[in-house]
Amino acid sequence: MTLLEIVLMIIAYTLIIVTIFLQLVCYKRNLETFETIAFTFSLLLLIIALTVSSFLEQISHIKTTDAFILLTMVLVGLTTPLNVLRERQYAVKSVFKKIFIGLSAFLFISVIAAWFFNFLPYMQYVVTLFLGFSVVLSMILIRTTKPHKRIMHREKTERIFAIAFMILVPLSLIMNYYYKSSNAELKIGFTIPLVFILLSGSKFLDDLQRLSLMNPQIEPKEQNFKNYGLSEREKEIAMLLVKGKTYNEISEALYISLPTVKTHASNIYRKFGVKSRAGFTAILIS
Repeated sequence: MTLLEIVLMIIAYTLIIVTIFLQLVCYKRNLETFETIAFTFSLLLLIIALTVSSFLEQISHIKTTDAFILLTMVLVGLTTPLNVLRERQYAVKSVFKKIFIGLSAFLFISVIAAWFFNFLPYMQYVVTLFLGFSVVLSMILIRTTKPHKRIMHREKTERIFAIAFMILVPLSLIMNYYYKSSNAELKIGFTIPLVFILLSGSKFLDDLQRLSLMNPQIEPKEQNFKNYGLSEREKEIAMLLVKGKTYNEISEALYISLPTVKTHASNIYRKFGVKSRAGFTAILIS
């Protein structure tokens, strides 16, 4: 690995780890989804597998980590469309999701079996096609469907990433097979770290923006709520929701029961056209 590759990998590792930590904080505050965290974590596993494989091949020319790489590729192929579907206004029947998850599980088990019975090279083609199809399909969904309101503010960035991915992913796969077929030494290169840096950087900034809005010092103005027909009590609760207060804390602060708080919160989300605090917060951000 060149010095620039090492620097890019360090930046990618740092950003992904910090992003996962920030996403867990947002998830605890009901500002992030499980699918997004799973997607980011699968990227971390993939970049770990690629790094370890690159170092081992240069030191001892062994390829014992190929199975690990393929397993993480299956995870990325699984979590990418699930994350996209979670964020888009596109209804998919649960049976299709179950079939896709079942296919991913089958590939996962097949890779393990291939490693034991020494036919792993054949699985490389299958898993690569699965990942390529998964990513391209996800990017097409981003380009052709509308996002939920909670991520509306980053729609332009998402579409730019979709175009970049539809170009970079096939290019990376082609270069990978070129090196394999020519028996050349395969390096990580610049493409994968850059993609991971851009992806994690975008999600990091998005979650950081959400958390900054939840700062207790923030005092939303009346005009933030004037177009949504909130009652005076709902405005009080909306103010506290923005400050990151839990339902229990709101109940104690306003001397009302917990079910009443939940009912008011549901009404607020309905009037804002969202289903959770994450969507409510995102509208205030945008």
